[in-house]
Amino acid sequence: MIAREWETEINKCAKCGKCRSICPVFLETGNESMVARGRISLADALRDGEIFHTELLRDYLLSCKKCLRCSSICPSGVDYDFIIQTMLDDLANHLGIWLIPKIIFRLFLTRRWLFNILLKSATLFQRLAPLKRHGAMRHLPFIFMGGRWIPPLSKKSALNKYRNTGKIANPKMKVGFYVGCLINYVYTDIADAVIEVLNHFGVEVVVPTKQLCCGIPARSLGDVKTARELADVNVKVFEEADVDFIVNACATCGRTLKKDYPRILGDSALKFTDKIYDISEFIEKYFAYETKSLSTKITYHDPCHLYWGQNIAKQPRDILRRSSGFQEMENPERCCGGGGVFNLLHYDLSMKIGEHKARSIEKSGAEVVATGCPGCRLQIEDLLATRGSTIKCTHTIQILRDALLKTSQLKDCARLKERERTIS
Repeated sequence: MIAREWETEINKCAKCGKCRSICPVFLETGNESMVARGRISLADALRDGEIFHTELLRDYLLSCKKCLRCSSICPSGVDYDFIIQTMLDDLANHLGIWLIPKIIFRLFLTRRWLFNILLKSATLFQRLAPLKRHGAMRHLPFIFMGGRWIPPLSKKSALNKYRNTGKIANPKMKVGFYVGCLINYVYTDIADAVIEVLNHFGVEVVVPTKQLCCGIPARSLGDVKTARELADVNVKVFEEADVDFIVNACATCGRTLKKDYPRILGDSALKFTDKIYDISEFIEKYFAYETKSLSTKITYHDPCHLYWGQNIAKQPRDILRRSSGFQEMENPERCCGGGGVFNLLHYDLSMKIGEHKARSIEKSGAEVVATGCPGCRLQIEDLLATRGSTIKCTHTIQILRDALLKTSQLKDCARLKERERTIS
């Protein structure tokens, strides 16, 4: 069935080349093999036996950012993401998965306790290593691959911190919070804001401690076995939590849960995916609120997996307009150059793509750039720090939390004021 669907999608491509005008990788490289049309031609050649499964082919496929923008402009409606993912799965089946990622995926990602030990060891290494812009660490879960600096790992993970979130009186609804790896281990301040804001709106938040990585790193390298195992666990733990809705604050995790799980697990995942909301989408749909606007000038970066992957653009802007001195940057939907595996394997290219974003942020005159994805936050912080910029990067939900705090509406204000706020 998959083979027939794959061929159908390949045959849809008219080779018009519109994808060349918006592909962030092609715009920097000019390489036809690094754009949707070129990779579909490679898929066509592979199907017809004109080329074979090789590491070079895999490299061309992994040079795709999976930003999904090509699908938005394709006049033939080609499901490019399905084509390339099928090829990656097939390549992994023929060539195998690289050893280090395979060990991390199958040994650590599927065992939270073991992954925690790995991260604690990494935290110790971070503290012992001299502080500098580029060290020996890399963003999760590829901490032993590449050489990119990341922010300090949190001393206490979000899942551990919110093991017992506590019930609230007469809750309007019960909501599960899918945390994701970067928020769990690095940006726990995002988790704080999500829970504080939802509690303020009368929502009881449940954070299932047995939840695992969404599976996108494994999925990106064609490790179907691990991706399915992770998806199975996540669906099960949230079903057991018996919640009304499930929110997330990571664009990539959110798209994976919404779009990929039905393909990985079939129709059995639909009951789960129907409950998934991005935090900005959820707040704007279910709650009415007023805030005192922060005086800080704030702009917004659209994460690809939120804007192109989930069609969510208006909601975060509505939040920011209510909460701050919001001003739009040029080309806010242009990719920042992040992108998980791509960013790991093609770091220099990712930074080159990101230069356009960094210039747009600086040109906006904003003091803070908000976004809806911790992966984008990681990339933007790296871009801005490399340029010596003082502009801060934060999550949209943190801006709302701070605006609610300013109005003295947010519950537990005394406790919250003990911590450093996002905007100082």
